[in-house]
Amino acid sequence: MTILFHPDAFASPPATALRSVRQLLIEARKAEEFGKPLAAALMQALARVLPGAGPVFERIEGWPGDLASDGVIFRLNAGLHALALMGRAGGLAALYGEGRQVPPRQLDTALTDVLTMEADALLGWLAHPTQTNEVARAAGLAAALLALGEEAALPCELLELGASAGLNLNLAHYAVRLGGVAACAATSTVTLAPDWRGAAVPAGVINIASARGVDLHPLDIGNPADRQSLAAYIWPGEAARAERLRAALAIAQHHPPQVEPGLASDWLNRQLAAPQAEGVRRVVFHSMVLQYASPAERSAIDAAFAAAATRASQRRPIARVSVEWSHDRRAVELRIARWDGAAHHGTPHLAAICHPYGEWIDWRGLPA
Repeated sequence: MTILFHPDAFASPPATALRSVRQLLIEARKAEEFGKPLAAALMQALARVLPGAGPVFERIEGWPGDLASDGVIFRLNAGLHALALMGRAGGLAALYGEGRQVPPRQLDTALTDVLTMEADALLGWLAHPTQTNEVARAAGLAAALLALGEEAALPCELLELGASAGLNLNLAHYAVRLGGVAACAATSTVTLAPDWRGAAVPAGVINIASARGVDLHPLDIGNPADRQSLAAYIWPGEAARAERLRAALAIAQHHPPQVEPGLASDWLNRQLAAPQAEGVRRVVFHSMVLQYASPAERSAIDAAFAAAATRASQRRPIARVSVEWSHDRRAVELRIARWDGAAHHGTPHLAAICHPYGEWIDWRGLPA
């Protein structure tokens, strides 16, 4: 089996009484392990200077929930990046705009200035949940659809939970290359081509008959502020991600995704209760969403699948494809569960281990 993570990669950071500093050091180690040196340098610098940042430090240190589950460090990065995009981040412009390393002392000074002078703006970013839409994760969905299609080649009704701006719903309009297998739109301006590891994915045709999603606070791809918000959540030095986002947003202008506002469990219950056409597979997809959902909401989502399982059949199958952190947050797992009233009864199967932003996939596949 491929070794994906160093066993000490996510070990506890050096002891400190400050939970904000501990979390920053954990995130810095993850960034280093995932090959993101600029993001790691940013978080290491924040760990050094945040305790002197007044209101921003006090807000993070006194956070009422879990810093990791609530994505607080991601919110802070988004605020800093947004300020850089607006030309208000001073010495951080080189880190974000040009994607180049900034000497530690210079970076500390730049961060101290921004954390102090732009405290109100950063507190505003901290007040809102994270809202990312990384289309590279849709490569895992494509692999899952190919694996499901090998069992029975059926058109898919795609339903996404936590869809954000709905960019993953446009999978059919992206060029997908999974090792030696190509799928979807070959000439697209968006190419999903993760570094492929492990077993080969089965070749086939991905037929998405319909696609729609839900999000508590969906972003509008027609709103410049929402587009800038998505760009702000990208880490410094991620030029390829930024360009992929721009291209995906351009495609979405011509193929507007269908995303409804609402609670995922309520929406999912309605969708799964609606009549399902014979010969169509219902596929529910969610990526990096459950970490932000309450235990009650996660249970309600599971209950929606349990209720729908009683109606599933071989001609009206249901599948759940998830790309989520493992329980110990050491790996991102792509799991596939299937219901068809016969051979498959919803047991989640670990089909792959993935990079958090879709840069590589270690494929194990589905059992025969």
